[in-house]
Amino acid sequence: MKKNPLIFIIGMILIIAMTGCPYESPVPLSNSCNSIIDPGLIGTWVYPSPNVKSDTIEFMKFNNHEFFIEIRSKDKTGFISVSKGRGFVTLIKNQKIINYCELKDPLKFYLLRYEINDKMMTTYSASDKFIKQSFNSSGELLDFFTKNLDKQGFYEPPDTVIRIK
Repeated sequence: MKKNPLIFIIGMILIIAMTGCPYESPVPLSNSCNSIIDPGLIGTWVYPSPNVKSDTIEFMKFNNHEFFIEIRSKDKTGFISVSKGRGFVTLIKNQKIINYCELKDPLKFYLLRYEINDKMMTTYSASDKFIKQSFNSSGELLDFFTKNLDKQGFYEPPDTVIRIK
């Protein structure tokens, strides 16, 4: 019996539509000058599965408030791409959130809550399925996060990385 390709295509569209993407913000949650370095982040982290797109993430202290972050990704052909960015931590309700932007696009922030347990870090990206608006100021964004970060669906499913050094 032949499978109907239309059913497969509709199924793929539904899967893509049901899963969100990380929220992109034009502003960070706070000013980096108010942040302090979390020494637990410094080092090199890898994804435990070879099927994950990004192979390594390295956090290096840039100054007293910010990290330099380098993400190295390898595709199936072996080509390695490198993304360089900066990040800093905002603390909201005892949750640590990384404000990350690539150096090539300093007005696009990704916001990831993280937890470190021994040599393992779990990250949760803020979801564009939950956050449907754009914010013009860090104050507005911070207020929104403070009111909503404990709600179901605020974050994407977690990613886990393991410290290798």
